[in-house]
Amino acid sequence: MSWLDKLKVKLGVLDADDAATLEEDAPRAARRAHDNDRGGRPALDGIEPASQQGLDDVLAAKERGDTTEMRRLLKELDRGKGLRLVLRAAAALEAGDDAELEELLPKVGAETTTWRLALQLASVLDDPARAEAFRQRAEKAGAPTWALAWSRALSNDADVQRRGLVELLVIDPALARTVAARDLHIEGAVADGDASDRYAGFAHGRQCIRRFGPSAVAAVVERAGGFL
Repeated sequence: MSWLDKLKVKLGVLDADDAATLEEDAPRAARRAHDNDRGGRPALDGIEPASQQGLDDVLAAKERGDTTEMRRLLKELDRGKGLRLVLRAAAALEAGDDAELEELLPKVGAETTTWRLALQLASVLDDPARAEAFRQRAEKAGAPTWALAWSRALSNDADVQRRGLVELLVIDPALARTVAARDLHIEGAVADGDASDRYAGFAHGRQCIRRFGPSAVAAVVERAGGFL
């Protein structure tokens, strides 16, 4: 059974017995999908992989409970923008350091005007309503349809994930294969080389937010971006 048929079974749009009868056609279908993906693939504007040097040390310190070292590293790494800034503000929020938080919030506010951070948050938040609020904010900020579908495909909500995967299969099959391979671990799904490069920046930021704690990151973004 091809990876695509396994994904369809997961989505509930194909019966497992019916999928088995299509197995002998899988190699030809895979070749056609590969060839079709070479032309007209949508660009991932705004998803340039950003350097995350030092964030692993920050997150390791947090995971071992050394919040003093975590905050020291974040202050040292912060360049006034990007994920490091947002995590520094979230750390100040968690520590109850109102002075540092108020200093950082205006800068964090500038980050909330972009759709990338909002969609990374939406893809890891457990609260479906809160995640959808971030998707709506991202859409208003000009998020392309493939990016919204990508975020839904990574949702913790099964219904939202199903919708996103279906949309992604239509909008960007190469990225759908990459998500199926790397996030859903569907046997037979092989990450597309080009899509993997584009995937990396979004996925790394999403993983950093997940490791730090998405609720705190969401709270500081909501406060800075006028969500409340």
